[in-house]
Amino acid sequence: MIFNFQIKKLAMLSLASLLIVSLPAFVNLAFANQEAASKPETVAVPNPALWKLTDDDSEVYLFGTIHILNPELNWKSAQVEAAFSAAETVIFEAPADTSNPEAAQALIAKYGLNPPGTTLSSLLSEASNQQLATVLTQYGMEGAAGNFEPLRPWFVGIALAALQIQSLGGDPNAGVERVLGAEAVRAGKTLGYFETDEQQMQILSGMSPEAEVFFLEEGLRQSIDEPDQILKLVQAWQIGDQAAIDDMLVTGMAGQNEVMEALLTRRNFDWASQIETLMRGSGTVFIAVGAAHLVGKQSVQVYLSEKGISAIRQ
Repeated sequence: MIFNFQIKKLAMLSLASLLIVSLPAFVNLAFANQEAASKPETVAVPNPALWKLTDDDSEVYLFGTIHILNPELNWKSAQVEAAFSAAETVIFEAPADTSNPEAAQALIAKYGLNPPGTTLSSLLSEASNQQLATVLTQYGMEGAAGNFEPLRPWFVGIALAALQIQSLGGDPNAGVERVLGAEAVRAGKTLGYFETDEQQMQILSGMSPEAEVFFLEEGLRQSIDEPDQILKLVQAWQIGDQAAIDDMLVTGMAGQNEVMEALLTRRNFDWASQIETLMRGSGTVFIAVGAAHLVGKQSVQVYLSEKGISAIRQ
């Protein structure tokens, strides 16, 4: 299938920073069976942000994650460990299942290919085609742009972004969801999800053609201008610096309103409604979603507050 072409050494940036905290199904698919590379910078005592929601018979923890991390990175705090341990149920964004390659390839064929007769290069500006060629050359794939011609711009953006993270040592098997998911299974916890993998595929494929092209072209531009943003993002996440994450992700996406709507705003509103329903029950639940969903003026916590539910930073 088309996804099996050589995409091992490609790169992009701005979107990579957003995607590793927003869409686990995409990045896990793009990273399946790949190896990590470089050693990360870390902090002595990690303190990633954690919130708690309570009512008479419910405790819900809300944890912002990074979907792909270097295996050597130290990120678990005592608070996160205790909250996760206390939970009977753990909820993630989506299953991000890579165990069925045929099903994944079918989704790519359904949502990731251009219409017959349309090529990627015909949709991009001359400058962006040149930037794509430059990026491919930088990662050892000179002349490989033709491999991307059948693919829609949004999907090329996803593939390039995920592989940029890989070049910095990222491994989905070391991402928060993979680590906590495995621990939850071993502990016999109940697993739940806000979305399906196909719904995540539909998110970006449903953008307008103009927004889809902008998604890729802007990412290519920023991949050259801000090559260290991903590392800064992970470091801010490790210490729970929400203002820095907001500045790099939400504020930094100004002008990409349709992308923000697709990736964050509509989903945050929906998840807040699901959490409201969840709290009508009882018990302890640990929710782990991308950190981008928990910052900014349209975060999950903001939508929860509009429903009268307070999320208290721990």
